[in-house]
Amino acid sequence: MQIQGEYSFVQPAPVTVFFKRYINAMAIFFPIASFLVIPSVQGTTIVTVMAGLLFAMLIALPAGINKWLLLKELAVFLAIFLVFSVTSQFINLVYEIRLDESLVLVNRGSFLDYFYRTSHITQSLYLLFAILIYLFIKYYSDESLIKYIYWGIRLLCFYGIYEVLFFLIMGHTGDFIVNRKFGDVDASFSQKVVVAGLHILRMKSYTGEPSMFTFTVFPFWALTYVLNRKFDKFLTFGCLALTFSTTAYFAMGMFHTLWFLYKGKYKQVIYVFAFIFILLAMSQLDAFRDKIAGIYEFVFGNKISGNSSSSQSRGGNIATHIAYWTKLNGWSKIFGIGFGYIRSTDFFTTLLVNNGLLGLLVFSGFFFKSFKLGLTNKDLKFCYFTGMILLFFILMATVPEFAYPSMWIYLALGYVWKNAEKMQTYEK
Repeated sequence: MQIQGEYSFVQPAPVTVFFKRYINAMAIFFPIASFLVIPSVQGTTIVTVMAGLLFAMLIALPAGINKWLLLKELAVFLAIFLVFSVTSQFINLVYEIRLDESLVLVNRGSFLDYFYRTSHITQSLYLLFAILIYLFIKYYSDESLIKYIYWGIRLLCFYGIYEVLFFLIMGHTGDFIVNRKFGDVDASFSQKVVVAGLHILRMKSYTGEPSMFTFTVFPFWALTYVLNRKFDKFLTFGCLALTFSTTAYFAMGMFHTLWFLYKGKYKQVIYVFAFIFILLAMSQLDAFRDKIAGIYEFVFGNKISGNSSSSQSRGGNIATHIAYWTKLNGWSKIFGIGFGYIRSTDFFTTLLVNNGLLGLLVFSGFFFKSFKLGLTNKDLKFCYFTGMILLFFILMATVPEFAYPSMWIYLALGYVWKNAEKMQTYEK
């Protein structure tokens, strides 16, 4: 007997079982972004190379009905992407689009080119591999994937802790994994903060920088509240705290508050405010005033006042790209000037300029598509979708990395859980 629908519930074939185990192995390596299998070829991270090999096996092997469902969805994605690509480039030719010198271009070496820039092709390949990872998990994974995801996160955190301790003891970075470069610059950006006279390396591990560590780890930290993974909850919380990232602290604070309110744990909310009150009281004592003030100024004060280099850069880039978009012709405002043209310090203006208002709406619709899945576990539904909303905020406001595997894995997990619910219903 077989239930017809989006997924097949017949006994899995050996090839399907192999695919599931292969994807589980991929999950261990998904956070590694600053190590390349082929250092001279950008994008050849371990997980993208494994995804490319798996796609070749998918084409060559009989992988069940889900193979055709996967290829069908991939074809729909490619068709939509092709429409945006051809339309934007046709508009560029008709209106002779000019690129402003203030734009943060992916490739400034060919500044005058506006028709099918090379970055349009290379960035499209990154997106293609990200989509493949999403589809593989959606159609071939089960709940066993969760264990491997968190092993990948544990290794990420352990390496990050090693880096922080090494820097604290030796006074310089001890990174021995990174081999990726952007031009002549390493893909691993070491940033320091001074706490109580100690120079502490901000947590980044092999994601490359603290903001990317937050982007990678935060949503999976949120899931630990419903998955009962206490060790992973405290490990990821501590590591996120060591990023000294305003975004991390805001996202964790928001999730904690919403989770306590959702569970009716009003006492915990009071405890949080009591903790804040104690910190404020301690900040008035001479022994703690300078230490607490230093952390506050680095994490919050400079960002709020706009004095930090990151907030100035991000704010300036947002204003620059929005101003450029408003000056475009009407059609370019709708379809953009071409995917992969600019790469701002936020994804909102990156997407708005590259793919226009319509592209922004299409991507947002896709991002939140799993809201319609109807997960029956209320706690899981709350943690998953709250984490998703905050992840969307982090992406749009602070991180332009659309191809990081962590985001696509997270988006696909909803289908894994829904598929598990369907399997349980079928077995009953």
